[in-house]
Amino acid sequence: MEPTIIELATKEDERGFMIKPFEGKERNSIYNVHLVSLNPGTVRGNHFHPTQREYIFIMGHKAKLVMVDSATGTRSEKILEGKGCLLIIVPPKVAHAVKNISNETIYLLCYTDNPLSPEKDVIKKVILT
Repeated sequence: MEPTIIELATKEDERGFMIKPFEGKERNSIYNVHLVSLNPGTVRGNHFHPTQREYIFIMGHKAKLVMVDSATGTRSEKILEGKGCLLIIVPPKVAHAVKNISNETIYLLCYTDNPLSPEKDVIKKVILT
């Protein structure tokens, strides 16, 4: 199982960068939008969603992405590098976690394709420490 990773077009000038994260056919239904920071050496995720597909925009520096298919146990690990913005598409029932392996804070902008109840739709599964 390989993750779907899409590099988003980034426009830059002397002021900084601009990305349009919600354009494109992959981004039709948007629920549970949240922005989180990830300090150096820390991990976010370590869970899966039974019925929701999660979209994760990773903005910043070097990170490690781990995904494990809950049905097959198939594990995928990727090192993500660069200053741009990557879109990671996580299917339902796939545990996922991101670790910041840089010396700078990185940011994750996340959402799901269906409504989500944290009590029943976020199943903890530690796959990365």
